[in-house]
Amino acid sequence: MAEGNFAYRIPRTGNDDELEALTVLVNWMAEEMKESVFHGGYVNPHFSYRYIVQSSYILDCNFALKNFSADVPNLLGFESNDLLGQDFTGILTKKSSLLWETVKTEMVQNESYHTTVPLEFSTFDKLLIPAYCSISKLCQSTDIVISSFFAIVEDIKEKKTFSSEAVTAEEQKIHNYLDVKSTQAVYDYILTHMDSTLPTLKELSRLFGTNEYKLKNGFRHLFKITIQQFYNNERLKRSQLLIKDTKIPLKTIAIMAGFSTYPNFSRAFKIKFGYSPTNMARRSSI
Repeated sequence: MAEGNFAYRIPRTGNDDELEALTVLVNWMAEEMKESVFHGGYVNPHFSYRYIVQSSYILDCNFALKNFSADVPNLLGFESNDLLGQDFTGILTKKSSLLWETVKTEMVQNESYHTTVPLEFSTFDKLLIPAYCSISKLCQSTDIVISSFFAIVEDIKEKKTFSSEAVTAEEQKIHNYLDVKSTQAVYDYILTHMDSTLPTLKELSRLFGTNEYKLKNGFRHLFKITIQQFYNNERLKRSQLLIKDTKIPLKTIAIMAGFSTYPNFSRAFKIKFGYSPTNMARRSSI
C-alpha cells in the first residue's frame, strides 16, 4: 500500500483482538484511497486507456513531411495532399514549435541523434493532441522518422474512442484546468465528509470557487454521475463495508448512511447491490 498498490489487502486472521480491528481499518482505508485516487481527476474509471505507437512521420533533410502512416490524415483532419511537403512545424502548436527548433539544431549537429520528447499536434479544427515522440535519423539516409505515442481513450459507457486530450471548444469553456481542479476538489471533499450532510450545489460551488453550471456539468462529464448520485453511492458502499466487517446494528448503519428510516435504506441498498442488507453475511469476530 505504501508503494501505491491500493488493490492490496492485509490478510484477516479471524482473531477478536486489536490487531484484527486495525487490519479492518487499514483495508478499509486502502479501499477508500483506491476509490479517491483512481478517478477522473487522475484516471477516469469510465475510460479504458490504451497506449500504442499510433502514427509515424517521415521527414526529408529539410524537415518537411515526405510520408506518413495511413492514420495521420484522419487523426489530424487534413487531406493527405495538404500534408505532403508541409514543414513539420505546421502541424505543431506554437509551444511545441519552439521545442522542435531545438531538436532540429541538435539533429544537424549530431548524425546519430535520437531523442524522445513530448510534442503537441494541432489538428485542422485547432484541437490539441499531445504525444510522446521518438525522433531519429534513418540509417544510410538523410530522412528522419518520428513515431508518436498517443494515449487513446475509450468511453466504456458511450463506446467512443478519442485522444485523451482532444477537447472541443464548448467543452474547453467548462473543463479548463481550474474547472477540472475544482471539480476534483469537490469529489475529494465528498469522500472525506461522508458523515456530514451533502451541501447544496450552490454551497459547493461557492466553497470551491466555481459556479453551479460548471460544477454540475463538469462533475457529470468527468465522473459520468451526478453529485447527489455519487454521494449516495459512496454512503451505500460504506454501509456495505460496515455491515460486512462490524457488528453495528443495521438500523444504526442506516442512520449513519443518511437514511431516516431503515426500509428506505434497505430499498436503496438492494437497488445498488442487488440484495438486501439482511442477506449479507457478517463477520462474527469484530
